[in-house]
Amino acid sequence: MHRFFIEPEDVRTDDFITINTIDSVNHMSKVLRVKLGEQIEIVSRDTLIIGEVTAINHELIKIKILSEKPHENESSIHIDLFQCLPKGQKLELILQKNVELGVHDFYLVQSKRCIVDYKPKDIPKKIERLSKIVKEASKQSKRDRIPDIFGVINLKEVAAIVSKYDQFLILYEGEQSNSLKGHLKTLQGDKVAVFIGPEGGLDQAEVELLINSGAMTATLGKRILRTETAGFVAVSCIQYEKDALG
Repeated sequence: MHRFFIEPEDVRTDDFITINTIDSVNHMSKVLRVKLGEQIEIVSRDTLIIGEVTAINHELIKIKILSEKPHENESSIHIDLFQCLPKGQKLELILQKNVELGVHDFYLVQSKRCIVDYKPKDIPKKIERLSKIVKEASKQSKRDRIPDIFGVINLKEVAAIVSKYDQFLILYEGEQSNSLKGHLKTLQGDKVAVFIGPEGGLDQAEVELLINSGAMTATLGKRILRTETAGFVAVSCIQYEKDALG
């Protein structure tokens, strides 16, 4: 059963939802070829709606509401991923797979050793494109919300929000003893941040800045993981350790 998210342009009454968003209408009618009588899932802010398609044209799709229930697919632990900008197409993969793994929101970070340097004028367009990738991944993985993407921010801006989290964990190749598992055993609360450095690693001064703000360094073992791999592993470990993988 296909899943879609209600957009601001869409209209809901007691018994029907009218999809007016052109992108949604085109995707449903031309790409997925949704048919009259077909049942689909519609995600609202607080609920999941099962509906039946009753009308389709080039401007709208009308859906009769059959049932409605509270969200139940989101993780019991809130994990935000702070990702230093990687080169090439890696960021798309990082976003897509971490959406599937249940990451709540993403923060894109510019650090000293980032090879990529987004120009300020290009950032809104890049975020818009990346947000579409996150949205599609949210549909595919049956998420009940679409994660937000924030950024691009610098290390000082990251340091200013470290205290918002019950644990703020920096995966750092220079850490030799404090493991991710060890930190999670002492976690009090359910809001965690994972910070991943760029291909060139983090500068020592950057790590110290975050530690002085309350962050903690963690190791995932003796092997060095690529920037695009580290987030997948850390998020999966956190979900497993906190019994949020089912």
